[in-house]
Amino acid sequence: MVRHGQTTPVAVHNKNVGRPAVRLILRLALLLVTYVCCPAMLDAQYAMGVSGLLTVPSAEMQPQGRFMAGANYLPDVMTPRQWAYNTGNYFFNITFLPFLEVAYRCTLFKQNASGRNGRSRWQQDRSVSLRLRLLKESRYLPAIVAGSNDVFTTNQLNPVEDVSSNRYFSSVFAVATKRWHIGGHVVEFTLGGLVPMRKQAIQEGLFAGVGYTFPFRMPLSLLVEYDTNQVNAGMKARLFNHCSVHVLACGFKSLSGGIRYEFDLFNAYRP
Repeated sequence: MVRHGQTTPVAVHNKNVGRPAVRLILRLALLLVTYVCCPAMLDAQYAMGVSGLLTVPSAEMQPQGRFMAGANYLPDVMTPRQWAYNTGNYFFNITFLPFLEVAYRCTLFKQNASGRNGRSRWQQDRSVSLRLRLLKESRYLPAIVAGSNDVFTTNQLNPVEDVSSNRYFSSVFAVATKRWHIGGHVVEFTLGGLVPMRKQAIQEGLFAGVGYTFPFRMPLSLLVEYDTNQVNAGMKARLFNHCSVHVLACGFKSLSGGIRYEFDLFNAYRP
């Protein structure tokens, strides 16, 4: 009870109270902005397990010593006519030299079995892809790469022989890619040509694509390409330091996706 003439004490707020908490919040916010907005490159993802866009090659090359392994889900529209069903592949890829990339890929297919149950069983079609950089990208000139997919096989050493078995993805290509870095944003354009070595090839002729990479530390890219037959669109992202995923709409009709794990062999064994 306050008597007449007696003043009531008033709480005085200390201006220093709460400043440590505010500083902590500001520091955390600064760290978050730095982590998210610092640009970092995201290597392209290619459904055949090599460097490229979504389903077509690009002139991008991996760093020397880069090893990649992964798997992709492939709807039937992405495979030759021998695959009348959805399937998948898995791959191993290594860049031995700064200008040479080699990939080993296995695509799953069904084989009719003559056993007692009469069921089909899964087999795998093995193939090798080679990529050779002819010109390194400079300020004014694009990078140029030539390569091949599934050209040679054990029983068919003639790459131009069109027979009914193996070399389902046989082709050769040449491609050019140019990138522009604009304030942490990356825009790239790709143009190339693909020559199939077999009549049942699903891609033949000119292809092109554009890509945009956001200026995030955890890279995210959007891609649109023309694969000689249709327009595909998709995105790719790096979830962790060594893991990347991608998803695409094939002709805006079917969905495909994949995941890969990568690391640098030279750094892994460096003392």
